[in-house]
Amino acid sequence: MDKFFEAIERIAPLLTSSIEQDEQNGRVSESIMTVLREAGLSKLFLPASLGGFEIDPITVAKLVERVAHYNAAAAWSVMVSNTSNWISKFLRAEVTEEIYNPSQKTFCAGSFAAPVMATKTEGGYLIKGQVPLCSNVHQARWITLLSIVMQDGQPLMNNGMPEMRAVFLKSGDCRILETWQSLGMKATDSNDVAVENAFVPQNYSFILSPHSEVNKHYKSALYRFPLAGILSCCLIVPVALAIATNAIEELKLLTGKVPSGSAATLKEKAGFQRKLGIAEGLVSSARAYLHQSLSDCWNKVQSGEEASLQDKAKLLLAASHVNMSCTNAVDLVYSASGTTGVYKRNNISRHFTDMQVVRQHGFANENRFETAAQLILGLQPDFFPAIL
Repeated sequence: MDKFFEAIERIAPLLTSSIEQDEQNGRVSESIMTVLREAGLSKLFLPASLGGFEIDPITVAKLVERVAHYNAAAAWSVMVSNTSNWISKFLRAEVTEEIYNPSQKTFCAGSFAAPVMATKTEGGYLIKGQVPLCSNVHQARWITLLSIVMQDGQPLMNNGMPEMRAVFLKSGDCRILETWQSLGMKATDSNDVAVENAFVPQNYSFILSPHSEVNKHYKSALYRFPLAGILSCCLIVPVALAIATNAIEELKLLTGKVPSGSAATLKEKAGFQRKLGIAEGLVSSARAYLHQSLSDCWNKVQSGEEASLQDKAKLLLAASHVNMSCTNAVDLVYSASGTTGVYKRNNISRHFTDMQVVRQHGFANENRFETAAQLILGLQPDFFPAIL
């Protein structure tokens, strides 16, 4: 696995050099997308039989954090591509072979932030609706959306619940709406997409269920690992860890500052020391908790056991705890930095605003504490991806 970490260090100068320009453009540059792809970072969770690497969850979490150390938006694109790599397991084998044809340099974007309508028709579905938060959408060849299946103008019920399907659309069938004017993570290109009666063949969709069959390319232990572990723990919150760690390192650069009206440096002030110490403890303990939770579940799945709902709850807890801890750590850093942190010329301001965006992701925000508790208590979770 060293080759991936070595590749990240090799491309680090490019990752750091274009952050401000990419934020102005609202998306990561093509040159960065190219080097991420050439380094293999867009195929970490893609099966080897489809040209991927099938890297274990703990290593992927560390790789994502390292990319985010240099460029949080670039790491976000690694999250986007690898989410699609993994979730494509529910498609038919021939469909995944088409989508991930090596000659296509495929990048799949997607959003489950809000469902579109999928009206049943001969051979598939007509898709209509608008969805926010579709990251890296301008660079996508395919876009995955969540849909509610409709029949005769009403949701199609399945075991008392509306049938939910993921649908894969060609990007040309979607219209991009330039809505991404955000507080932070400005270069993630997380715009809305609108679809107006685009046809999706049946084989390019699947029911979201833990009981859905996976195709022949996805038979290893990696594809039995829970979605909460893959998306929340491996791909989202490592970005938060990097942001918080970077913020702490920026704060340490201010230790020689003498605040207005004071004769002592920040380094000598007890309040500064306390905030720095708490922030360090929050981030270090959150990282250790995350890696241990991933390791525990990965060892179980590798041994041939099925991940239980309790295991999935533990992964959700770990991810939400990391996000909360990193948010609190960055808040402490921002507070300790004084007026220095309010200026855009200081990186603390970027880390602060980026963290405010990452903390809100639906797969790792504070509401997932409730979802995890519901699983622990044997209740029906209010967030259905938790059971995947």
